[in-house]
Amino acid sequence: MRRLVALDGLRGAAAVAIVVHHAWMFTHPGLSLADRALDEMRLAVAFFFVLSGYLVYGPFVAAALDGRAQPSLRRYARKRAARILPAYWVVLLAAFALTTAIDHKLRVGADQLPLFLVFAQNQVAATNGHVDPPLWSLAVEASFYVLLPLVAVLVARLGRDRRAQLALVGALALAGIACCAIGTATHWPRTATDSLLTTLPLFCCGMAVAAATHGRTLPRRAGIALVITGLPLILAGAAVENVFGLDPDALRPMVSDLPAAAGFALVLAALVATPVRSRVLESRPLLAAGTISYGLYLWHFPVIYALQAAHAWPAQPVAATALTLALAAVLATASWFGVERPVLSAPSATRPRRGSPRAAAQPG
Repeated sequence: MRRLVALDGLRGAAAVAIVVHHAWMFTHPGLSLADRALDEMRLAVAFFFVLSGYLVYGPFVAAALDGRAQPSLRRYARKRAARILPAYWVVLLAAFALTTAIDHKLRVGADQLPLFLVFAQNQVAATNGHVDPPLWSLAVEASFYVLLPLVAVLVARLGRDRRAQLALVGALALAGIACCAIGTATHWPRTATDSLLTTLPLFCCGMAVAAATHGRTLPRRAGIALVITGLPLILAGAAVENVFGLDPDALRPMVSDLPAAAGFALVLAALVATPVRSRVLESRPLLAAGTISYGLYLWHFPVIYALQAAHAWPAQPVAATALTLALAAVLATASWFGVERPVLSAPSATRPRRGSPRAAAQPG
């Protein structure tokens, strides 16, 4: 899979959107059109799931479609762990210490911290949404990483049959949609809905792009058509919740998040399979935000906690948003240079073992 600079820009834009969404929510939780529009920036999380589906699943389906050996699962596990664990653990411990020190309502006891360390916090009512609420999505991501090697077995068996590969992704998506429907009908608690059970269709949107576009190059007009089709789907996903007032626990992922995820997937397909490019997405500010996007996502809630505890939270939403974004960017930059990049560049995270028979088959 070739690396596209525009995807880094998209990742940066999504991370900034999440920070803006939460900072604005704490300052100006009104019902104006602007408030509702900014509230729907939460859909950036759906984009992250789509992008993960594409990037993480892509090497496995690419190997199958090319008739190559599947990527090493040991190397896959090392890379995934190196990517999310060190920075996650640092922020988790910092947020735990901060919420304990300021006696925040979302603090947890030291005996509950191990649940967060192994991404099990969503499945326990006493810890769900606590310490650093955005971390719920990291628990879902980790579940997807665990599921993927099992899916990879089926991917390898299906081999070069692209239609069968897409059918597999479709079956996984339908399973997730069924869970959303059952959860809505039977009123599943958040400990069940804040999981891969209801969010799997979002990952499947990105997985479908990986299976459908590998080895293909479409003309520019096809890329424009994909973008023109995708953007209204994203807007429709944002509008549905505001019009119908969806249950955020089970119905939202199926009726609001899934159309938006499908729209994101179409835009993603345009970027990876056609000559369509965006100067905005490839601009230096968004590329810089993309580099530190993980840290931005992890650190912005502790920044909000600290500002509020110090009585330094601005009354104006624009000022609060700008201050949160600036401070989170400083911490995210420190995280990138001090934690993430050193771990990601370590030989154990980037190189297969010497003498491994799979070394030559590893995707770039």
